Amino acid sequence: MRNNQLPKDLLNRKEEGEFLLKYLIKRYENKKDESFVLNINAEWGFGKTYFLKQLTKELNSQKYPVVYFDAWKNDYTKQPLLAFISELNTSLTPYFDDSPKAKSLLVKTIDFSKNVIVPIGIKKLFGMAVSEIEELNDIKIDDELEEGISTIISKTASLILEEHKNIQSSIELFKESMLKLLKYIEKNMTSKKLPMFICIDELDRCRPNYAIELLESIKHIFDIEGIIFIIATDSKQLSHSINAVYGNNFASEKYLKRFFNQEYSMVKPDNYFFANYLFEMNDISNHEKLFSSLNESTYKEENINVKLFALYASYFKLSLRDQEQVMTVLYSIILTWEANESIHLGYLLFLIILKQNSNLLFDTFNELSFSDKKQFLKNYKEKICVNEEITYKTMKDIDDYRKTFEEVSIVKLIEPYISTLGKDCNEINKVSNNTNSDYKINNKFISETPSSNFSNKKGVIHHINTYPDLVLRAGQFT
Repeated sequence: MRNNQLPKDLLNRKEEGEFLLKYLIKRYENKKDESFVLNINAEWGFGKTYFLKQLTKELNSQKYPVVYFDAWKNDYTKQPLLAFISELNTSLTPYFDDSPKAKSLLVKTIDFSKNVIVPIGIKKLFGMAVSEIEELNDIKIDDELEEGISTIISKTASLILEEHKNIQSSIELFKESMLKLLKYIEKNMTSKKLPMFICIDELDRCRPNYAIELLESIKHIFDIEGIIFIIATDSKQLSHSINAVYGNNFASEKYLKRFFNQEYSMVKPDNYFFANYLFEMNDISNHEKLFSSLNESTYKEENINVKLFALYASYFKLSLRDQEQVMTVLYSIILTWEANESIHLGYLLFLIILKQNSNLLFDTFNELSFSDKKQFLKNYKEKICVNEEITYKTMKDIDDYRKTFEEVSIVKLIEPYISTLGKDCNEINKVSNNTNSDYKINNKFISETPSSNFSNKKGVIHHINTYPDLVLRAGQFT
């Protein structure tokens, strides 16, 4: 069962979060008269949501008023500002339960915001324009037509100007009221302190118009000293969304910068930490059916299933998105696995990644004879970009008393499986064991094969021969 609430910092973001928090608080102390909007920029998989929620938790513990707004969960609404103000009210109200004055100021601030969110004049404008345009049906095409259109334009312009003034006035009243609330917190409340933090998450996943409108609202309405916005986005993805509205030639990256005072780019997570995150998310880190050909004695401080996944990710140069998709396939196979034998992670991952890289290569590999598969393993690196500097460690005996570690090519984790395809248990038992991985893999096959298959010398179709079909089926998930 998937674990959707992670109890610990699986991507090792603690130090990064502490630095960022310290910077924002110190910056406010030196520049109290400024509002500030920070963009935390990171691609999918960098752990933005976890990072932002942990920041929110830490800010709360340090007595800062903080609002967490999930933009994507609210993008079904037509008015982003309405959803945002609603969350602002819901999040801040509990902070002021013990302070009637502060609570009164919050209520007044929210009331002022309503005049900005739903200006009645816009409805009047729409109704007037429709009714007067309908009257044009009764006007003959002569001088009366020109006079009628002129009258409508004049009335429309006047109403728009009046409405604009009303909205501007409402914005100013909202800002003044919010500023009074912030000043009151600063001077009178020992339980809370400034700045107020507003964290906005998942903006890059929203409808383009929704994201743009929300940013515009923040820029023009919440330009208030004492408030720090932290907005987590994949800036590249958000730029694409803006281009979807304004066209491909629109300078979306430059446009985005006008909303943010600064941008902080998150450090890419280490492959082991990210692999561990994926395994924990799917609750399979220590799954009883998973078999890793890495040695526990060599990787004492690490989970050997997770380590194997991380080594493959580094060797095959998988992006974080690629790794997530590989995990999706792996998880679906584990979830539906009913065989008594173990799942050999070293071979299954190779097949999943091969298909992830190229359906053509995957199909080609499966159509080859057993002997040709060995040759394929030597040549596939010409068609798939790999990092041959990535190796795994194995323990080598020098004598009865001394042992040393040896760095071995990742290919050596795959080769033993190719060698066993189509062989029966007696043949496998005779295979020379040149590396620890060979030894572990061969012994695993033998230990999970009924002894009768040895005595009767029956040919055995090993369950790893079924892996390509499993990958093919599970690979339909994305």
